Amino acid sequence: MQPISNNPASLPPIGLTPGVGGPAKAESGGDFANLFLKQLQEVSEAQAAADDGVQRVLTGQSDNLGEVFVATRKAEVAFSLLMELRNKLVDAYEELRQLRV
Repeated sequence: MQPISNNPASLPPIGLTPGVGGPAKAESGGDFANLFLKQLQEVSEAQAAADDGVQRVLTGQSDNLGEVFVATRKAEVAFSLLMELRNKLVDAYEELRQLRV
């Protein structure tokens, strides 16, 4: 899992393969669906890492509160971004559904 970055310059453009600069190759199931599922998995992993860090601090196995705070905040921001994306997709779907053909 790559760490979540709050620096937009470090993120690859959507639809481009990181480090290549060319269009991403189509995979079965559609590019968007695979990208969305990958991001969902990364958010889930970030939340699990944050939960693990909190448990380590609570049980006394770690005293690095800064690291746990950063991991928790990254998971929170990633989840918020995912929810906003979902909301925009639902809005777009509703708008398309209301179109007269």
